[in-house]
Amino acid sequence: MTLVRNFLNVPHLQNLLTDSHFAKRDRMGRSLGFLARIMKDGWSQSPREIAVDEKSAVLVEADGRAIIVGSGKGAYFMHPTQLPEACEKGLPLTLRQVSVYRVPTGGHFDLTSWRGDGGSAYSLSVVAGSISSTQPKQAIY
Repeated sequence: MTLVRNFLNVPHLQNLLTDSHFAKRDRMGRSLGFLARIMKDGWSQSPREIAVDEKSAVLVEADGRAIIVGSGKGAYFMHPTQLPEACEKGLPLTLRQVSVYRVPTGGHFDLTSWRGDGGSAYSLSVVAGSISSTQPKQAIY
């Protein structure tokens, strides 16, 4: 994978990945790989990601507060809490305890404090390439 720095310089979006059509196209594994690679390559020890579902949007105000709108499933705000244990070419990824906050349409999220309301918090881990969740029934979305 190839990552590019400074693609956009927008307040509150520095050190942040964005992804669209997220759950519909099953992009969780890809996103976790991007977050791990950014940490492994030394670009950031604390990267974050906003992943937005199809037919949803995250509208960010100048103060960093956002509202999720649209008819889709909403948005996911992710933040790894520790460095990847395995992130090497040819080896399955191991990255534990990625904090996820899923916000449905109508919910809010503050990019400055990285806290939301109206959503649900859970954690994901990838061990030897297999994703698990703290959500009931092991749901990752």
